[in-house]
Amino acid sequence: MWEKFIAWLNGMDPGVIKTSILAIAGGFTSLIGTLMGEHQNLFYWLFAFVVVDYCTGTFAAAKTGTWSSACGTKGIIKKFLILFIAIGFHGIDQILQEPWIGAWAIGAMSINEIISILENIEKAGFGSIIPQRIRDMLDIVKTKHEEKIKPKLPGESI
Repeated sequence: MWEKFIAWLNGMDPGVIKTSILAIAGGFTSLIGTLMGEHQNLFYWLFAFVVVDYCTGTFAAAKTGTWSSACGTKGIIKKFLILFIAIGFHGIDQILQEPWIGAWAIGAMSINEIISILENIEKAGFGSIIPQRIRDMLDIVKTKHEEKIKPKLPGESI
């Protein structure tokens, strides 16, 4: 299947490929501009973080030998859901006429993506490029998260 696809790409005129990519990018940016209004730039930042997170996650998985196409597909679906949630929060802030709601939601999701990017860098074995102070904060966040999801045993103190 891939051989046919590669052969098809090789047979295409580079001008057609360039025009197609520009048309898709133009359509995407017009749609986002229409949907997101004043939150358009925030959305572009979130989109960039989502793409970088997916790429670093794929790289980390390949480096650790845990990559699979099923996980990759699941990751893409999660990333699209994050973008749709951002659009949804913008819609809610438009309905309620409270523009801080969309900005807050996009900001929170962006922070989550940045944390995930840093974790992926760590998993890939390049954690030494992350300043120690940030690595310490990530450890605190991870510990707090594990405490929240860990079931408490009867009689165990908080």
